[in-house]
Amino acid sequence: MSKRMSRSKKSTTVEDIMNKKIVSIDSESTALKLSKLMAKKGVSSVVLKDGDKIIGILTERDLVRNVCAADAVASKVSAADIMSTPVRSVNANSSVERAAELMVKYRVRHLAVEDDYNSIVGIVTTTDIAKYIQSKLDNEVIEAQIMEALSATD
Repeated sequence: MSKRMSRSKKSTTVEDIMNKKIVSIDSESTALKLSKLMAKKGVSSVVLKDGDKIIGILTERDLVRNVCAADAVASKVSAADIMSTPVRSVNANSSVERAAELMVKYRVRHLAVEDDYNSIVGIVTTTDIAKYIQSKLDNEVIEAQIMEALSATD
């Protein structure tokens, strides 16, 4: 592919790879209720709310470190007591690279994705970024194979 073509391509944004399925729960919930919700919805994080206000995020990592490793009784542990706060975020129009930078900087695996009005519109995870990188690698391999096939016909 020519350099000219690659420059004209729109760069991939966080919005392109984020998960739009935002699962939230009231901050008064227990770790047990929260973990059951995560399992049912097939997600690795849940946003905690106090009314309409987002006050934290709780991830599988939080559950392992603060419930399992502490040998705590999940039905007795308040989700608010073990949530991660502040919720780190990235703008939906930011590059995937920017999201990765923020994850490294803050040592988190989940970022809330905000629109231009600071409303959360999704979640981006390290898994989403890994899938994006894999698809880019797959595309590069396919492009190389096409170029090789085209040059063989000359």
